[in-house]
Amino acid sequence: MNIVRAILQTKQWRNSCEWYVNGKHNECELYQRNIISLIIGSPLVKSSVRINTCDYRMQINTNPMKSEDGFDWTEDFDGFLMDGGNELYFNLKMVCSQGGSQTRTLREVYHFIKSQLEHLLIYRGNAHFVNILDGDECHRVMPKFNYLIELPKYMQIKNRVYVGDLAGFQEWFQINKCPTI
Repeated sequence: MNIVRAILQTKQWRNSCEWYVNGKHNECELYQRNIISLIIGSPLVKSSVRINTCDYRMQINTNPMKSEDGFDWTEDFDGFLMDGGNELYFNLKMVCSQGGSQTRTLREVYHFIKSQLEHLLIYRGNAHFVNILDGDECHRVMPKFNYLIELPKYMQIKNRVYVGDLAGFQEWFQINKCPTI
């Protein structure tokens, strides 16, 4: 499948896509979910699983803001796939062009990925995390995510966390055929 790389996914590109309406209908996530389903051969299941940023446990938490510790929880994962004994949790973002809002979004994504890595250090288990970061702004700040993944403390578990665009995910998934790594 010929997928447009993140570096080429500008605001103008996105606006010209037939699936894009106006950004108020989660059409970017729907586009990404559709492509992922084609790559993996099955649809993603919706997820309400979040990571607690204090102790890094994962659990279903549909409405964290109703609790005092609401800010201790990450956003929920956008999708889930069970393949054999492996659990794949998906985080989907498309950030095109620079700006303060985009920077805040990507900083939150950074902390979400850090929580994923910390979860793996503590709990091990069968979880794998797939972070699809599409859009030219995601591409521009990818060195910051690479810095995080390459920290020495994560060397033993970094192969269980994918961070990149959809095109790279397609390549990664074909190589790993659902990571039994």
